[in-house]
Amino acid sequence: MKNIGKTPLLRARNLEKHLGIKKIYLKLEGNNPNRSKYDRLAKTVISAALASYNKTIIADGDKFFIKALNNLCEDQRINLLVPMHKGEKWKVNLLGEKVVDLIDVKKKALEVIYDNLQQENNAFMFLKDEVINRLSLLSYEEIGEELISRYENEIETVFFYKDNDYTEAAYNNAFLKANIINRSRIPQVFGVKEKKKAVLENQNVNNVNESLIKTSALLLQKLEHLKIKDCDAIAFAGFLEQIKLNKVKTGRHIIILDCARTKVSINQIEDFSSISKKQLIDYVDNYLDRYSDSKTETKEAIEQAVNKGYILTASSGSVIDGVVVIVHMGFDKFIPTYHLAYIGINPNSKGRGIGSELIKEAINLTNGNISLHVDLDNKNAKKLYKKMGFKHIYDRMIFQSDEK
Repeated sequence: MKNIGKTPLLRARNLEKHLGIKKIYLKLEGNNPNRSKYDRLAKTVISAALASYNKTIIADGDKFFIKALNNLCEDQRINLLVPMHKGEKWKVNLLGEKVVDLIDVKKKALEVIYDNLQQENNAFMFLKDEVINRLSLLSYEEIGEELISRYENEIETVFFYKDNDYTEAAYNNAFLKANIINRSRIPQVFGVKEKKKAVLENQNVNNVNESLIKTSALLLQKLEHLKIKDCDAIAFAGFLEQIKLNKVKTGRHIIILDCARTKVSINQIEDFSSISKKQLIDYVDNYLDRYSDSKTETKEAIEQAVNKGYILTASSGSVIDGVVVIVHMGFDKFIPTYHLAYIGINPNSKGRGIGSELIKEAINLTNGNISLHVDLDNKNAKKLYKKMGFKHIYDRMIFQSDEK
């Protein structure tokens, strides 16, 4: 469950040029393991169950949430029971014997049945509104906290898909808490709904039509190379609507996309439990080919990056197609704090944008406070780095003694 959260916050530079708006950022919740923000809620539910010493969970929800919860329960060896009502036969295909068939049960009798199920299985119940609201708030406040940790006092607007009231409350809670503790600025938060489903509640609810939603999805797919469906582009459509109304001011604008993701999966390596040190060294050595250093140097950089830097891998399926090693240099102002020591891409996967995605995430994680070295004859790498915003400032010279 440790890979849930800390999703990419990508600066959408192509969209900025297209729209003429600076500082557009996309929070990609689809980069969670089960491809949506609902991984966060599923993780919180499981944590709450384990804290109560329950090894069975009784829960309900939409497909995204149930899929995430089911996968995480299997990983944690927790039993899951999900009630099935009319029109929910999709649950059988997804869950099999974990489904409790309540199609013919009347609503008045449900509470007694749920209580019996809970007692019989010593289960944690995620069915009552009070519990759902409380855990949902905890889960989605994390998204707001991640935004604050990156750009406290520098966020002008936040746009999100308003699927329910507690999502909006969670974001507002995170910003209010930061304001109370650190006197941080509270950004303007916009909940967005599709017009045919929307109910006007207050001035901060955007209502967008189907045509604008389709346009939004196409822009995100074409310009930022995201995997996104029309229904997942509603929050961005709300941002476009504000641009059309000439209401977007200068500042940093963040759009939370519940299910959008990059075409490659970027993972941060925080220890050597999921991948060994030797494997990482081999990936760097093989993927950098003639530009690689000795394995002793590579090992030292990888150890330093795990302790006080970043190691990122890019993968499609189970294959690791790229790796980045970022070390902390120990300075704040003398030179950039972080240095991109190595970036290597699988030769069979070059030309698919993997290098660009890894560099984007490296820039985002370090807030752009990063340098890199590039061989003088590596023209392709130079071209990519310049495209990503790096500039040639000086040449690096290393003393080499003639003495052996």
